[in-house]
Amino acid sequence: MLFLPKNKYIFMKKITFLLFFFVFGLQVFAQSTCTQTFTVSGQDDDPTVLTINASSITCNGTGTISSMRLINAAGSLVSGACASDGSDWFGFDLSVDGGTVITGCAANFNNVDITGFSSLTITSHDDDNFSDGVTITIDVEVTFTATAVPGCTTLSTPTNGTADVLSSQISWPVASGGATGYKLNVGTTTGGTNVLNMQDVGNVLTYDLGTLTPGTTYYVKVTPYNAIGDAVACAETSFTTCGTITAPASEDFSVDLPECWQLADGGDLTAGPSGFGDSDWSADGFANNGTTGAIKYNIYAASANDWIVSPMFTIPATGYELKFDAAATQWNNTTAPTTPWESDDTVEVLVSTGLNNWTVLYTYNDTNVPSNVGTTNIIDLDAYAGQNVRFAFRAVEGTADGGADIDFSIDNMQIRLTPACVEPTGVIASNVTHSSADIAWSVTTGNYQYVLDQVATNPAGAGTAITTNSFNATPLAPSTTYYFHVRTDCGGTFSIWTTVSFTTLATPPANDNCANATALTAGGVFSDNPVTGTNVGATSSAGETAPGCANYSGGDVWFSVVVPASGNLTFENNTDAGGITDSAAAVYSGVCGALVLIDCDDSSSSDPNDQPLIQVTGRTPGEVLYYRVWEYGNNSFGTFKVSAYDASLSTGSFDTTAFKAYPNPVKNVLNLSYATEISSVEVYNMLGQNVMTKTLNVAQGQIDMSNLNAGNYIVKFTADGVTQTIKVIKQ
Repeated sequence: MLFLPKNKYIFMKKITFLLFFFVFGLQVFAQSTCTQTFTVSGQDDDPTVLTINASSITCNGTGTISSMRLINAAGSLVSGACASDGSDWFGFDLSVDGGTVITGCAANFNNVDITGFSSLTITSHDDDNFSDGVTITIDVEVTFTATAVPGCTTLSTPTNGTADVLSSQISWPVASGGATGYKLNVGTTTGGTNVLNMQDVGNVLTYDLGTLTPGTTYYVKVTPYNAIGDAVACAETSFTTCGTITAPASEDFSVDLPECWQLADGGDLTAGPSGFGDSDWSADGFANNGTTGAIKYNIYAASANDWIVSPMFTIPATGYELKFDAAATQWNNTTAPTTPWESDDTVEVLVSTGLNNWTVLYTYNDTNVPSNVGTTNIIDLDAYAGQNVRFAFRAVEGTADGGADIDFSIDNMQIRLTPACVEPTGVIASNVTHSSADIAWSVTTGNYQYVLDQVATNPAGAGTAITTNSFNATPLAPSTTYYFHVRTDCGGTFSIWTTVSFTTLATPPANDNCANATALTAGGVFSDNPVTGTNVGATSSAGETAPGCANYSGGDVWFSVVVPASGNLTFENNTDAGGITDSAAAVYSGVCGALVLIDCDDSSSSDPNDQPLIQVTGRTPGEVLYYRVWEYGNNSFGTFKVSAYDASLSTGSFDTTAFKAYPNPVKNVLNLSYATEISSVEVYNMLGQNVMTKTLNVAQGQIDMSNLNAGNYIVKFTADGVTQTIKVIKQ
């Protein structure tokens, strides 16, 4: 046995103690970092203010803070609309404890040292005079000395007990007490670790578990740690993934986000979406008919990348196909896109056995645009027989931000066995008038049977035989909804019915075309000979060039008038009670089919609403002029008042020098006086609504406006059959 001298033994004990003290000291006094995220949303012109106080910094727990800085500026701070020099939509001002203000965006705020601060603010400012939504998001990174293990945390996504989970992304909130990293236990049994066993994932708050087994419950425990050690006795939570759906299956999108479907964005075909839970796919009516029953994506903003992902489907064998309807319309409309689909925008139909490595089954692009009323797509799935697969619709918009603004719809998705007798697809009703419509559909093998009725459900019996894939429906009743049902006749075996509905137009007005223009009698003032017109059922005039002004979209009606001896005329529209409030018009010379535009207007009338007034001078007496009227945008229908007049035809005129209306502005009573009797007074608000009508029949009178709200009003006076209009301010 070897004996050490006593002094050497004592020396070794000292070394051991010093090593222990050194290691323990490293553990106790090691520097750690943690981050806290702060965010706020609002409008740039409110302004929106993000305030962070020192008392809000808690991620370090009881640890002593040695430094702090701002990092990871996000949201509107990294937007392309943010500029530090005021040259774009908005910018932001950073103020720390009232010191020198830093103006800019993310690059100006990242890494700003705020050690020892008491309070800071990031405030938006509006640079383009338009109110824009903004989100201010930024992290505070705290460097501190840990003195105790951190507290526990649990999953926030998915929450405990959540069923039908599609995404493999999990997340949790920051642990209290200065966590500098997290370890995960994940298993398919309580306390199990067969997926992850105390896996150190670092200082993150999200983790992707990869491909998850459908219909399986997963148990997850998150254990925070720091330089002192691991959190103690953290709780376990669980969630259950979506089960696999065995084909045949269907989805009609009658629910906003169907069960086990998932919104996602970003990423690529290989990696899959970069994030789940957010996307610009939304519920709407198919092809903008109604507001529910389909999913829609607005193809508009550059650089978008949005997904909607299905649950897992089992394709049992060969012979199955994917069938769905797609439509592309102008934004917020049912018509075909007015600006063509852009070459760098696509909508892809995808398939995957998981959530990555997606295969493109079909692509819609500028060379392959579905109809605005819907086009059926059928895709063979034999390559996926015996597999579990997901489908996705992915909208990708290129960096070129053109003028296209297209709503893309998907509906009636089916995974089905290919039928022995295939039904007609692409059934479209076109050239719909008040009395007829053309129906066409894609060719199938066999002949067809059809039924034309006013019933939405499938016919109970046989239809009328037809050998062609088109049909002209006539005569039809105006303003009536019809249903055209068609099926394939495969020699005694029939397909299912396919149905398209359409509504016939109203009967066009008599003056729908220039040749049948309604003759106006010119008077001295508007009220002399007004005529009530209507655009209900009006169509676009055949053989007449569109005026190219005042948002003309068709639906016009025509009037004509003879130019008086003065050579001057004023054409004007006024609002008819309950009628359209936004019309437009054009005046022409010449003859129908060879008209020459003189002028166009949509808002110069004295009427409180947007109605046209056009003055023409120096015309040839006896000349016939044509007045073309339409509703601005052709999306509202009803009556209106129209008149042609010239002062030379008046039996009298309004003497403005003899007329007085005071006080203006008025608080209560408006006093009126005129050289002759004022027969009536009408008061309109700025929406064109009549809020007061009073018969006076006196030369001097009053109207009590005390009950009216403060604001601007149009007051119309009539005397000797002549009307005068003034604007009055009610205080």
